[in-house]
Amino acid sequence: SDRTYGGNKGVGFSDQQQYAYKAVATDPASGETGAPPLSLDEPGKEPGIQEQPPAGGLMRELRGIAGVFCQPLNVLLVFVPLGIASGVLDWGCAMTFSCNFTAIVPLAGILGAATESLAVHTGQMVGGLLNATFGNAVEMIVTINAIQAGLVSVVQGSLLGSILSNLLLVLGMAFFAAGLWIKESQFNSTGASANMTCLTLGSIALALPTIYSHVPDTHQEDMVTISRISSVLIAFVYLLFLVFQLITHADVFGGDGEEEEQAPMSACTSVCLLLFATCCVAVCSEYLVDSIEGVSEEYGLPKAFIGVILLPIVGNAAEHATAVTVAAKGKMDLCLGVA
Repeated sequence: SDRTYGGNKGVGFSDQQQYAYKAVATDPASGETGAPPLSLDEPGKEPGIQEQPPAGGLMRELRGIAGVFCQPLNVLLVFVPLGIASGVLDWGCAMTFSCNFTAIVPLAGILGAATESLAVHTGQMVGGLLNATFGNAVEMIVTINAIQAGLVSVVQGSLLGSILSNLLLVLGMAFFAAGLWIKESQFNSTGASANMTCLTLGSIALALPTIYSHVPDTHQEDMVTISRISSVLIAFVYLLFLVFQLITHADVFGGDGEEEEQAPMSACTSVCLLLFATCCVAVCSEYLVDSIEGVSEEYGLPKAFIGVILLPIVGNAAEHATAVTVAAKGKMDLCLGVA
C-alpha cells in the first residue's frame, strides 16, 4: 500500500522488515527535496541510538568483587596478616588479642556481602540459613578451641552472651535500621513462628539441666547425661527444621513480595568468598582464644567479661552486619533467618 509523507508518496513496508521512511523535508528557500533516508533502527526506538551490549561475565565478577572489597571498613583488613603474624611470631598476648579481634570485623563484612549475593541466587530463606551456618561455624571453632584450652567458664559465658546478643543486640539493631528507611516492614509470619518455636525449645533445653540439678540426690553424672540428651535433641530438631523449611514446606518459606534483582557476583564466586572469609576468621579466632588466658592474667580483664561481652560480638559479627544491612533494605525474611 502507498503512504504519503509530506505530500510525496512512498512505498509502505511491513513492521517485520524493520525499515521506515522518514518524512521528506522540503527546503522552502530552494525548493529542493531531500531523499528519504533509510533507518535500520527497530520500530519504537529512537534512530541512531544503540543499546550497549551487556557486560561480560568476567567484568561482572570483577565489579562485584571490587564492590565487596572497596569499602571503608575493609581498611581494617590489614590486621588479618598482622593478627596471624602476631600469633605465629609471639608478639605478646595483648597484641595478638587486639589484632585478631579487629581483623574479624572486616571479614564479617565480606562474609555478609557474599551471603547477600548468594541469597539472590538461592532466595532469602536459604541465604539466611547459609549465613547462619557460616557465622555459627566461627562460634563453634572458638568454642572448641576454648574447651581444648580448658576455658570452660569462658565457653559458658560465650554461649550465654551469644544468645543475648542475637536476641537483643542484633535483632534490635536490625529492626531499628529497618525503621529508619521503611515505615512498615513485612515478613513471613510462618517463618517467624517456626523460629520462635525453636527458640522456646532451645530455652527449655538449656534450663533443664540446671533445674534438674536442684532435685535431691542428684549427682554430677546425672546432670551431664541430661545435658547431653538435651544437646542431641535440639540438634535433631534443628535438622528437622531444615527439612521443614527447605523441602516439605519450601513454598511457605518462599518470602512474600521478593523483587527481582541482579546478583553482583555469580554463585560460584560468592561461595568462594564465603569460604575465604570463613577460613580467615577461623585462623584469627584460634589465635584470639589462645591469647585470652594471658590477657586476663596480665591486664586483669575478667574472663566473664571476655566470654559474655567480647567473644559474642566477634562470633556474631557476621550475622550482625548482615542482619542490619539486609533489614535496612527491607529483606526482613533474610534478616530474621540470620538473627
